[in-house]
Amino acid sequence: MPIAPPADARDLARMWQAVLGRLEVELMPATFETWLRGTRALRVEAGTLIAEGGRPFECDQLNSQLQVVVRRAVQTITGEELEVHFIPSGTGESEPDVEPHRRPGGGGPSRWVFGATNCSYTFERYLPAAGNRLAYQSCSSLLEEDELRISPVVVFGSPGMGKSHLLHALACRAAAAGWPVACLTAEDFTNRYQAALRKGEADAFQAAVRGARVLILDDLQYLSGKKGTQDELVHTIDAITNAGGHVAIGSERHPFDLDLLDRLASRLAAGIITRVDPLLLDERREFIARQARQLRVSLPAWATERIANLEVPSVRVLQGAVHAAIALSRADLLDPARLDAELMRVSLAEVAPAACTDRSTLEAVARHFETTFEELAGRSRKAALPQARAVAVAILRERGRSLTEIAALLGGRDKSTISQLAERGHAALAGDAHLRRLAG
Repeated sequence: MPIAPPADARDLARMWQAVLGRLEVELMPATFETWLRGTRALRVEAGTLIAEGGRPFECDQLNSQLQVVVRRAVQTITGEELEVHFIPSGTGESEPDVEPHRRPGGGGPSRWVFGATNCSYTFERYLPAAGNRLAYQSCSSLLEEDELRISPVVVFGSPGMGKSHLLHALACRAAAAGWPVACLTAEDFTNRYQAALRKGEADAFQAAVRGARVLILDDLQYLSGKKGTQDELVHTIDAITNAGGHVAIGSERHPFDLDLLDRLASRLAAGIITRVDPLLLDERREFIARQARQLRVSLPAWATERIANLEVPSVRVLQGAVHAAIALSRADLLDPARLDAELMRVSLAEVAPAACTDRSTLEAVARHFETTFEELAGRSRKAALPQARAVAVAILRERGRSLTEIAALLGGRDKSTISQLAERGHAALAGDAHLRRLAG
């Protein structure tokens, strides 16, 4: 039997609890818990039921995505055709004039981050340099009202180049501004999406991710060949950008060198795709000085110069060299011989084939042929690349990798091509002692 239209606050509360009870049965548990648990009815005016939701972005989702089902539940319970409108909690009798997705008052950390952020990474601690300046500016400008904001932003480059630092700096600053943020690796995005499909809770996953004002997705290369997840990402990017939000993505390889759906690649190409390159000598000096200041340590000039001359592409490895010098200094053991020994260990760890992963093996081969991993794994036709690819395939085959695994590492080439490359590569390895050392 329908409950009569509410006449006072007690009747209104009783009616709303009945509406919530019906919605709890009709909706997926995750959807109800995320968006409707804790809401309350405030008043009925001019044929509209005004209800208190959570934060502004949650009310946006309720008013757009769940409006129909809530209105139907209200009609079933009351027998009245009432419109339903949610306003942010704590706003009392009127809806505030605030920017969508932003909490009243602006600043302060957001209570809603879908995924995880590492806020030790900040823009202030990032060193803008010749090889990363476009990436830095593209990410930081997404948060500036008076800047040209172009989205999506795709930052790609080898591991250890600071891509995740930029992405987490963006995520944390957006969250501090009160913006809802989704910050996930591509693997986490895939796992959560597939789990939601298995449990019949895809709508809750989509509401959480698509309700973000900023989507951060790291390790895009993980999605290579995963068509179903890529399709979901396309719809997610569309939902966020169409609502005025922004997307920033990190990848070890250029999106065009990955096995991506055309519609996903085209959406990424519509924004900014920028590569992060290694620091130059003067930039390495500045990086070392910054690291020392942050750790409140003073390194002698000779130590800084020795570390700066360590030509490794990874900022992470350079940071490890700084930490090694600081550890020696604190133990009162810092001298040229000991530091050189530590730097040699760091350098060897970067390039020694015996300790390499498949990825770093390909990078070592690329360096030998004076090219890059991206060109080696991509479709470039530079003169040295056929030989470099043949050698890389032969090394990986000797390590027991299958043709399918190697094909995936080299941009999705077919297995017959990989097999032909292996034959040429084995011949090259047999006739070149230095290449044999690369193979270990």
